[in-house]
Amino acid sequence: MRQIKRRNRNMTMERILRAMGEVMAERGTQKAGINAVAERAGVNKVLIYRYFGGWEGLLEAYVQRGFFLSMFNEKFMESVPDTLNPDVRGKVWSEYVIQLMREFKSRKPSQELIRWEMAHADSDLAQRLAAFREESYRKLINKLAPYPEYDPVAIATLMISGITLLVLMSEQRDQIMDINLKSEEGWQRMEKAIKRIYSGLNLAMEVENQKKHEEQPQS
Repeated sequence: MRQIKRRNRNMTMERILRAMGEVMAERGTQKAGINAVAERAGVNKVLIYRYFGGWEGLLEAYVQRGFFLSMFNEKFMESVPDTLNPDVRGKVWSEYVIQLMREFKSRKPSQELIRWEMAHADSDLAQRLAAFREESYRKLINKLAPYPEYDPVAIATLMISGITLLVLMSEQRDQIMDINLKSEEGWQRMEKAIKRIYSGLNLAMEVENQKKHEEQPQS
């Protein structure tokens, strides 16, 4: 009986979290609330307070249970072998950035969460959510990023921040420069640019390594 109750509770919690994502996608985080989520999930709002402690607890659970992007990161890591040759990592990391951009672009609730986090950057909750997400990225970097001696954290930060801003801007603007953000062709151009950046980075690192090798004194 206890196991059935626990299973029912878990199913209800998941239904609430999915309802929250739907409400955020439709209304935005600022206009979403406990009442709207409870109505969409078909539960009494008292359950939300009991299970999550309130709105902030609900937000935190939404992120930590993988409804944000952390689950995507985990699945991508699982798809990559534990031992990966350095010369292949650039291609794999390029593919990760492209897939992350596609995933974030398709997830309206995740976009709304980032907007909420930016608007409440000084709050404890926003900082906890950022720390949780950054830990997920750090695990990826430790496993996948090419050339660990060349500050892959800085490189990944630039790329992830860039695609995050680009996706958020695409909701407000139709075009940046001559790139149509409302067309598939425009996003394909961005994906091709990502591949070129990492391909160029690999070449630059190879040249730099070759220079260091040549500068070493011969015994």
